[in-house]
Amino acid sequence: MPIATLPPASPAIEVVQVASADRQGSSQPDQRPTFALPQPLERRSPKTSAASAPADQPHLLGDWAGVRTALETIGVKPTVSYIGFLAGNLNSGTSKETQYAGQLGASLDFDMDRIAGVEGGTFRVGVTNRHGNNINDTNHLDLLQYPQGVFGAGQIWRLAGLWYQQKIGPAEIKLGKVSMGEDFGSTTCHFQSLYFCGVVPGHTSFNYWYNFPVTTWGGRVKVTDKLGYTMVGAYQRNDNNFPQNKGFYMGFKGQGAFVAIERGFDVKLGGDPKRAGVYKIGVFFDTSRSPNLVYDENGDFAQLSGQPLARERGRASIYTVARQQILAADSRGAGGLAAFFNFVGADHRTNQLVNVITAGVTYSGLIPGRPKDEIGLAVGRSRINRSFRALQDARNELLGEDIEPRRNEYAIEANYSIAITPGLSLRPNLQWYVNPGGRTSASNLLVAGLGVFANF
Repeated sequence: MPIATLPPASPAIEVVQVASADRQGSSQPDQRPTFALPQPLERRSPKTSAASAPADQPHLLGDWAGVRTALETIGVKPTVSYIGFLAGNLNSGTSKETQYAGQLGASLDFDMDRIAGVEGGTFRVGVTNRHGNNINDTNHLDLLQYPQGVFGAGQIWRLAGLWYQQKIGPAEIKLGKVSMGEDFGSTTCHFQSLYFCGVVPGHTSFNYWYNFPVTTWGGRVKVTDKLGYTMVGAYQRNDNNFPQNKGFYMGFKGQGAFVAIERGFDVKLGGDPKRAGVYKIGVFFDTSRSPNLVYDENGDFAQLSGQPLARERGRASIYTVARQQILAADSRGAGGLAAFFNFVGADHRTNQLVNVITAGVTYSGLIPGRPKDEIGLAVGRSRINRSFRALQDARNELLGEDIEPRRNEYAIEANYSIAITPGLSLRPNLQWYVNPGGRTSASNLLVAGLGVFANF
């Protein structure tokens, strides 16, 4: 790999992670299929049978000939969903071939109150299968974030969750084989580009932050209060979870630990529950030793000195997540305006991307007679570590190379979500990338995409 080439984004990307706190109090009925890990089973009476299913049935296959109702009656909630991203670059790249990446997910939630009389307990087991190709690699687009956010973590079956959760008063404890991004830094996703999807810390720390569907042993404690919640978690750093032949790896031997803390605030504009928002700030710390990005133990560039990279003990990152319903939707779902803002800043000694900033808005019911459709617009920026740029400058000066220092990449995505049925939606989109790979000399890139979302 040439020294000026930045590795592609995360092998451990979670794509569409939606925290339950982001949904609470939202005024806009979200009729699009959701591809986050499902929320624990609600305690309610059995649903109607397939023969009498309501017109707004949220599942494409209805009640599975009564199987879904039978399972929920005994305390088991099944979830099967699919997401697919089609993408084609309209300019640049070594090829114009369209690429497709998809994810099939399935999980079972066991309500331990109904099953064993343990009130507030939920046990989950989930698996995923990712498949297809990543246009960033196949067509050599050299972007810092994938145009198909669903790609990553190996095109294999994976154990995407095996954990137990228990509510005790205002506290909630969760333990098992989990993705750190299930709880920390999670955000909503209405876009196809990885810039605007997935767990926020994973946008810079993809080589050690465990995003869905990659899981590791650990747990967290979440305590709610009048203002929101406080959450603390600890997880094993074990890179054996990443390889493509270890989708169901259950080992315990690791390299260190992660500690994460997040504070969330629930806000209602003007006290209106239909204009709810959630604001989060978090920090996480990796206790393991990691190689410095460019320097050796003497503070010289390792590639020029011939010495090994320095080993750094511990690294920290900080992030913020904000989502606010600005205008409340009407009873049909039209007229809802929501905005989001995300930021993550990573360790400057070891990360090639030191921060990523994104922001955007969505609006429902723009076209008369289509109240559940949504239009979205988002912008983002990735910044490359200046130490990496300094190495490029040094190679140019000392070795006579002609490498353009890489700085910032910018992204814009516009999309329109078409609600076919409550269980199926299509999302055509256009993605515009400025300074691809952080190079000002690179031609701006236009990508056309189509997202398919289904709940079965």
